[in-house]
Amino acid sequence: MNTTPITSKGEQAKSQLISAAIAQFGEYGLHATTRDIAAQAGQNIAAITYYFGSKEDLYLACAQWIADFIGRNFQPLAQQAEEILQQPTSDRAAVRALILQASRSMILLLTQDETVNLSKFISREQLSPTSAYQLIHGQVIAPLHRYLTRLIAAYTGQNPDDTRMILHTHAILGEILAFRLGRETILLRTGWTTFDDDNAEHIIQVITCHIDLLLQGLTQRS
Repeated sequence: MNTTPITSKGEQAKSQLISAAIAQFGEYGLHATTRDIAAQAGQNIAAITYYFGSKEDLYLACAQWIADFIGRNFQPLAQQAEEILQQPTSDRAAVRALILQASRSMILLLTQDETVNLSKFISREQLSPTSAYQLIHGQVIAPLHRYLTRLIAAYTGQNPDDTRMILHTHAILGEILAFRLGRETILLRTGWTTFDDDNAEHIIQVITCHIDLLLQGLTQRS
């Protein structure tokens, strides 16, 4: 990637290019053209080469931006998880509260219109992964996935390394992601026009109910 020193004006140009690139790549993948990206960003096409080097480098820069964005949003929760999990005895109430807090944060993030392009980018990478997904997965998705698995295991008395625990964790995340990936279905079925604050709260309540059912069921099995 280009290592040219960047001024404040340059940082603004880079930010505009990355925002436009995430939108274009999310829609068209690597078939998106640098011309369209530059036009959407309001920048000269040469700016992509100047700041990033190539379209492929810009694609990786988008992946890094997404990883940083997710990291910033969930780092406080990851720190709380580490503190709770280091305790010699699990505080089940604190564990449950953190699981629900993390779920709430994900729902609020995924029901925002501003994160649609980010979701499109990651969805494409999930179905046809490139090195960009390995970057996002390694830096934020895998660590957060592990934290959630360990929290569920701590509450239920299960082994966090058990494949079934990983699958249970993924199932919870899948429920949350369904409200993004199946957005149009739920809007049509409910008669909602958008995910406003009230509707997001309805989703949070349903997911909370499902998480409690899962935690109670796994605890009884344990």
